[in-house]
Amino acid sequence: MLGLGIIPFISLLLTLIPLSFILKPIIYYLQDRKGFRKYPPQNPLSGVTKLAYCWEIARPHKTIHSRRLYDQHTSTGQPVIRLGPNWLSFGRSRAARDIYGYTSGARKAAIYDTLGAGGGYHLNNISDKAQHSARRRMMSHFYAPKHIGVWERNWVADSARDLMNQIDALCTAKPASPYETPRPADLKVDIVHWAALFAMETIAKIGLSKDLRCIENGHDRFELEDPDGTKREVNIVASFHGAGRAAAMVIWDSKRFGTWVEVMKRISKRFEVNWKCGNDWGAAVTKLVHERMDRYRNGEILDDLFTPMLEGKGGEEPDIVTRDRIAETGQMVGAGIDGPAVSIITCLYGLIKYPQTFQKLRAELDTVLPAERGVAPWEQVKNLPYLKASIDEALRLSPPVATDLVRRTPSDGLTIDGIRVPGNTDVSISAFTAHRDPELFEDPEVFRPERWIENKGTDQMKEMLASFIPFSAGTRTCIGRNISIIQQTVCIATLVHNYDFALPDKDYELQYEEWFNLWPLKLPVKAWKRENFAQPME
Repeated sequence: MLGLGIIPFISLLLTLIPLSFILKPIIYYLQDRKGFRKYPPQNPLSGVTKLAYCWEIARPHKTIHSRRLYDQHTSTGQPVIRLGPNWLSFGRSRAARDIYGYTSGARKAAIYDTLGAGGGYHLNNISDKAQHSARRRMMSHFYAPKHIGVWERNWVADSARDLMNQIDALCTAKPASPYETPRPADLKVDIVHWAALFAMETIAKIGLSKDLRCIENGHDRFELEDPDGTKREVNIVASFHGAGRAAAMVIWDSKRFGTWVEVMKRISKRFEVNWKCGNDWGAAVTKLVHERMDRYRNGEILDDLFTPMLEGKGGEEPDIVTRDRIAETGQMVGAGIDGPAVSIITCLYGLIKYPQTFQKLRAELDTVLPAERGVAPWEQVKNLPYLKASIDEALRLSPPVATDLVRRTPSDGLTIDGIRVPGNTDVSISAFTAHRDPELFEDPEVFRPERWIENKGTDQMKEMLASFIPFSAGTRTCIGRNISIIQQTVCIATLVHNYDFALPDKDYELQYEEWFNLWPLKLPVKAWKRENFAQPME
């Protein structure tokens, strides 16, 4: 957890935890009432304490933890691995529908209640089905696909235009040869940076009618005022990611979450810094919410995702407290940053790394877009099959939430991938693993959008879609999916239509950091303006 080895980590636990905290899990392990000792543990402590998974999440490692778990499943051939005393992770894609599908009896696990109790309830952390259904009914109308045209015309297109202006200023000369390795000085465009700004700016507009002007300014700095009146600036994305790092280190032992937070703040400088970033993130979201509420009180009529939290369809006051408004907004903005940004980055990386896919997508775009520079309109590109396939392939390879989303089996148990799991057991399969099942996805590590077209209408496609969970699945599927798709579609189509790109070298590999979400670290590219535009076909 702190860069320690497993033995020093155990010694640390022994000095910090009362003896009863140790004896009870050991007795539970030895009794083995659910018969879980037959499953291989993720690490030597997985059968005894949930802190074993905290350690897997937080320990420094060159490989993200979802990749390590996937490798453990595939290298051992084990369909089930024990992540905690009462937690099983599945390794075959067919488990996805059993755990997350519409017919599954599984419910959200205890960590979601802990997150809600600590900072307010939103659609992602409400575990009670009735409460979740009521909140989803409140919000769903404003997330409906019929609003896509409004989002695009009023907000997304303008941000895409600003993004083009910034990239234009960073473009360099066309290389003399397609095989030329770019000079380091020409790697002026970091796709990670600009994709995050684009996603953040567009979700703030769609969600709160707030133009943060991130792209125009080239940064995500946001002014806060401390209780003593001191004004300071924070980076919104860095603050959001700091909150994720801190929570992900300790949330898995949900019963003692508060205890571990206090312990970690005292023994880990890294945790303390990230926890403070989380406080900044909470303060930024709170400020945005109060600004939006003040605009409503002042008579502004705005059509955004925050509207149903202010006024019901009949003009009545909705059943939501301000703390939950803040939580809902934090989830909306956070997911609206990471989800689209990760996919845009991974998609462009795959398209550039495999030039034949880039040219195939460009040729498709040329059939519907004008032979000139400009933002790709949603109406022209929304039904392009290769563009959709490219986005799906990016979501397959690098789902924004790649890790295991924990569910709990009903009291009478649940059959998952043919295995009967006892009641009240935490179960999961990571999207990273489900999306790499070679029985469904041939050459699973290769960016190949064609797989989503060649298999259309087949039983294979049905199986692929049933295991494709970048937005989760069933009644818990991400309510913001439509927003994420329009952000990705317009951004990727615009960039591929207007620019050419080169990676630092042909062997460049995109690196990631993972906590709750998967974050690409950097993607520096050489960019130059496209010179020749094909005439659309009549």
